[in-house]
Amino acid sequence: MSAGPSIRVAHALERRRIVDGLLVAVGRRGPAALTEDDVIEAAGSSGGAFHEHFRDVDDCFDFACEAGVDILLGPMVAAWSVPRRRPERLGAALGALLGALAAQPRLAELCLLHSPARQPDRRTYERVVDSLAELLLDVRPPFAAARAPRPAGEQLLARGAVGLIAARLREGGGDLEELRPRLLALLLPALELDATD
Repeated sequence: MSAGPSIRVAHALERRRIVDGLLVAVGRRGPAALTEDDVIEAAGSSGGAFHEHFRDVDDCFDFACEAGVDILLGPMVAAWSVPRRRPERLGAALGALLGALAAQPRLAELCLLHSPARQPDRRTYERVVDSLAELLLDVRPPFAAARAPRPAGEQLLARGAVGLIAARLREGGGDLEELRPRLLALLLPALELDATD
């Protein structure tokens, strides 16, 4: 009777090992040249085990990106949900996002640097942009939101913020969390927020 849960755990651990192998392999080979064999070798797995979990390398890549975005955006959403003044909520959410990216550099690179090169529709990168744009749309004061183009303005601001983060990652990451003041300096005036909001 206990074999069922232990089999599920082993299955999940094998999937995790393959995804970890993908993160290593994409760092070595780059997203465009990545092959199934690269992932299998980096994971120390077998072709049979790989195909128990994924159809092909694109399926594995997409799964890793989806899971990665959930992990990276989770802290931002949690920080955003704590009631406080608008600028403080935005600062906390950005800090949480930057902290998550810094804590998971391989996932950060996968989602913000490698995914656009492998996914023609850029769906992973766009999901990060869209999530930040939703937050910006929510943070804008009602009087400002009535005057500004919505949601295009927030989408452009989010695209710029994510672009700055991706540029820092491309340069080697550095201290991602030091981007927080720069991002706030960019976003607060554009959202017509000040310290009293």
